[in-house]
This record gives sequence, C-alpha cells and structure tokens, in this order.
Amino acid sequence: MRLLCAAALLVLASAGSAPAFVQTKFASEETARQRCPTDMVVWLTLPGNTFVVKGDPRYGTTQRGAYMCERDAIAAGNRGAH
Repeated sequence: MRLLCAAALLVLASAGSAPAFVQTKFASEETARQRCPTDMVVWLTLPGNTFVVKGDPRYGTTQRGAYMCERDAIAAGNRGAH
C-alpha cells in the first residue's frame, strides 16, 4: 500500500512539470505565419495526415483543415501530398 501511494505521488508531482502547450494548428494563414516567420505555411487536411503547400488547389479550401508550419506538420508525423 505504501508503495502504491508513493508511486501515485510521484506521478502527480511529475505532472506539474509538464511542458506548456504550444498550438501548432491555426485557423488563419496569417496566424500560422506569426508562429513560423522563416518556415513555409502548409494546409493540413483533417482528418488525415497529409498537407499541401500554397499553390495547390486544395490549399485552404477543404471543408476541414488547419494551417501549420511545415516543420511542425512533419514533426507531428504528417506528410506532403503529391
């Protein structure tokens, strides 16, 4: 029982030191641009794990999607649509 209580306290203590949430999906291209001024902004189709770049006919036009920095999209496991 003591071991279980100690384990629970350890889990609760480590939860307080979790990194802050960083938003990586945005409703507007401009907001995404502010997050990554030196990176390319892409359109992530949701649900799914593919993104397109500006100039693609699907960029910003699908019913569900979000603007993201390309590096964040790749880091999250998404891939470019070809």
